[in-house]
Amino acid sequence: MDSTMIWGLVRMVLALVIIVPSAFYVTRWYGRKHTVGQNLCIKEALSLGSNRALYVVEWESERYLLGVTNQTITILDRKEDTQCVKEEVPS
Repeated sequence: MDSTMIWGLVRMVLALVIIVPSAFYVTRWYGRKHTVGQNLCIKEALSLGSNRALYVVEWESERYLLGVTNQTITILDRKEDTQCVKEEVPS
């Protein structure tokens, strides 16, 4: 092997060592920045058979009972959530 081929391999390895971790961290940062639904929380899920389920979902201090199938999502009930008040932990 001549020195130009070895120098080319070294440059390629150095470029990959820089580019691959950079791409990994940039995509993680971008994913966290553009994640929506952080206030949405599935409290319970109950399967009712194939492709049918009930979900209790908490969103903006309200709880929703959702019936979910392949074709539709139906709000079955809605209640204001009075029990799930977040308490601050004294430091």
